[in-house]
Amino acid sequence: MKLRSLILSTVILAALHTSSALAALVVTYAEQPSAVTSTVGHTSMFTFDNLSTFQKLTNVTWTGVGTYDQLYIKPADTYGGAVDASYPGGSPYSRQGPDTPVSTTTLALSQPSAYFGFLWSAGDSTNVMDFYSDSTLVAKFTTTNLMKNLSSDYYGNPRNRSLDYWEPTGFINFYGDLGTTWNKIVFSNNSITSAFESDNHTSRVGAWGTQPGDTGPMPGIPLERVEGLSVTSLTAVPEPSGILVTGSVLALGLCIRRRTAI
Repeated sequence: MKLRSLILSTVILAALHTSSALAALVVTYAEQPSAVTSTVGHTSMFTFDNLSTFQKLTNVTWTGVGTYDQLYIKPADTYGGAVDASYPGGSPYSRQGPDTPVSTTTLALSQPSAYFGFLWSAGDSTNVMDFYSDSTLVAKFTTTNLMKNLSSDYYGNPRNRSLDYWEPTGFINFYGDLGTTWNKIVFSNNSITSAFESDNHTSRVGAWGTQPGDTGPMPGIPLERVEGLSVTSLTAVPEPSGILVTGSVLALGLCIRRRTAI
């Protein structure tokens, strides 16, 4: 069993290296169901906690990281807001939707970056997240593809799973390989009946494996890998477990389960 898993993992690793040489490659991992922050080190986090609520904000600076062109912030409710010691009932969160003056938010980063994470709450099919390098689309994510792989433990508001029990909420990590970076992230929602809710945006410049402490498996539960519009769902191989960083980041211990297109 160990030899078979090792051979399979080696083949997949070689395929990912070949693929990443041809196109930008981003993989996603979910933190544990109760997590509202990232376990990745050497990051900067933006919480929205000190921003004014119920109004359109423009040119909001994330010190040392970048600038949001526009934001609309809501106090915690059924659909969003991270729970922590300072906000046991949930913290203010970012919202794009028809009930706000903001349907799209663009985060322009001051440096090309290879990691982003955030609490994606009340996920639905109209939530869209695009990563760009200048005008080039690096990867596109929707809840339809990404969060469908989460277990039932992720459904509902983490502070009370009976709230919004029909939609998933999870802290999602996005990792670019050593050849993939982005300098712009666009959060959008095109529905007239739903919104895109998120909190605790987290960023760092370096790819996994480039900072002290980046050893062993990437933190989280593997979900999918994306190259532009091409999506591959991932699941862990029982032996060996996890994802080890070798060369371009990815990915000893992954098994390709199915391939779809957005």
